[in-house]
Amino acid sequence: MVRLSSPQLYYVLSGNDFTLDIDNPAEPKIVCMGNTPQKIQIYGAVLSLYVSRLVKLVNQKGKLKSSLVLDEFPTIYLNTMDCLIATARSNKAATCLGIQDFSQLCKDYGHEQADVIMNIAGNIVSGQVTPYKSNQYIVDLILTYAEKYPGKLLFKENENE
Repeated sequence: MVRLSSPQLYYVLSGNDFTLDIDNPAEPKIVCMGNTPQKIQIYGAVLSLYVSRLVKLVNQKGKLKSSLVLDEFPTIYLNTMDCLIATARSNKAATCLGIQDFSQLCKDYGHEQADVIMNIAGNIVSGQVTPYKSNQYIVDLILTYAEKYPGKLLFKENENE
């Protein structure tokens, strides 16, 4: 708790100049929060608290469309992420999680919760994947889709196409 004690953090947490209901039709807003690698253990707890509250406010009927973009997602802890992904679309809220590697998500959320989060996601966008487990996950995902929907995948045989 001593590490949470800083003038900057007290300043941010003491204000009441806005609320976290970003999709309020009467007063929409954009909230941007960030973490720093040097103080990830300190600020991660505070950010998790804010994001947890924001998720509860956003995931309700009758609000504006909204988007929650959580880059470096494993650096914060959100116990109900699977529920958010499962229900947010019906409440006009899009969820985008940035994860560098599946093993990072497993380390910080545990294998069971990481599997749930990855399997419930509607879309997965992947770049170069080098660790075996992440690579195998993407390959299995593509092969499963190819079997379920034959002829729907487009592959380039040549980069010049």
